[in-house]
Amino acid sequence: MKSLARLPGRVEPKTPILSVLEVLRRHEADFRRRHRLDPVRAHVLDQLLSCRTPAACTHLCVCESCGWCALMCNSCGNRHCPQCQGQATGQWLQARQRKLLVLPHFQVVFTLPAGLRSIAYANQRVVYDLLFDATASVLQELAAQRLGVRLGMTAVLHTWTTDLRYHPHVHFLVTAGGLSLDDERWVPTRDDYLFPQKVLGKMVRGRFLQGLVDAKEAGELTLPGDPDRAAKDFASFIAKARRRKHCIVHVEAPKGRSVDQVTKDLARYVKRVALSDHRLREVTDTHVTLSTRRGPVILDGVEFVRHFLLHVLPHRFRKVRDYGLYAPANAKLRMPRARSLLADFAHEPTVELDNVPAPEESPEAPAEPCPHCGKGPLRHIYPDPPVRRILTFHDILELLVKS
Repeated sequence: MKSLARLPGRVEPKTPILSVLEVLRRHEADFRRRHRLDPVRAHVLDQLLSCRTPAACTHLCVCESCGWCALMCNSCGNRHCPQCQGQATGQWLQARQRKLLVLPHFQVVFTLPAGLRSIAYANQRVVYDLLFDATASVLQELAAQRLGVRLGMTAVLHTWTTDLRYHPHVHFLVTAGGLSLDDERWVPTRDDYLFPQKVLGKMVRGRFLQGLVDAKEAGELTLPGDPDRAAKDFASFIAKARRRKHCIVHVEAPKGRSVDQVTKDLARYVKRVALSDHRLREVTDTHVTLSTRRGPVILDGVEFVRHFLLHVLPHRFRKVRDYGLYAPANAKLRMPRARSLLADFAHEPTVELDNVPAPEESPEAPAEPCPHCGKGPLRHIYPDPPVRRILTFHDILELLVKS
């Protein structure tokens, strides 16, 4: 290592003028005075507020070119953080594109009925699991009955709209074809048709509603409000929902889009909540202005914090799941078999996945330049084992010797 340019010091993080975390820091105190937080959301909020601040402790950063070194604050690493998940998003995207079969994919979106959103918010783990399982089981059943195949499916949970309202729905990427049940043939589907949307919607709706009823009877579902009134409203809503004529399932054909394009759209919000710093237009002591597809939206500062925390997921909840050919159980046998049989039905050229760029919204650059010389990349050296305190001069010397 080259001689050090100066004694180690602390470098404050470069935070954009308008950032989601700065908005949370500005209005967090008022929010806590008006609202009560459950332990999970309180822990997530504390982690986000400490991200890249001395509260998150420090690590040593060394330039590999000029030898400059300094103390830098740690990232929180929380999956809801819009500041430190950019690199993780790019890594997830590359791994996902390597896993998916190179052929067109349908998008199947199952949206939770508006009347069930309060129940879903109070029972997130139960309802979200039903969102996944009901849609996946129906797709697999229809594929076996109508096509005699096993489809590949990847599902991603979203809980928001562009203005941060609570709107749970699941996006499924479904292969336009599948491996026959005897594992001997690849059976393609039409590029513009998967299953009858009315049949699919009716089956998913019925299976999901029955799952809710079973969960309530098993005591796994908590109904908000007065118990007697809530039970009557729940039964009434289930009866009305079963008679609905319009679908809550939407099937979108590939429309010429490659699987890489579709995956990039989902990757933007796999590792964080659907709000990036660039969508903030104005931040004051009382209001926050967001840009959406329908124009600017103005939220009260406390309401902005509340809307953001609506989308915090339960602890260790898996928001990305694989089914069918993409399930982990089929990774060693059926997936290689499907790739070999798919060669005769390839719709798209093979892409160089090693050069797949990270999503455009990624807030972190792949290689961080040195702030001293502006050339060499920075190497981040973390204590092993990690310490929950600011590094001392003795710690710095020990890290330098080990590096």
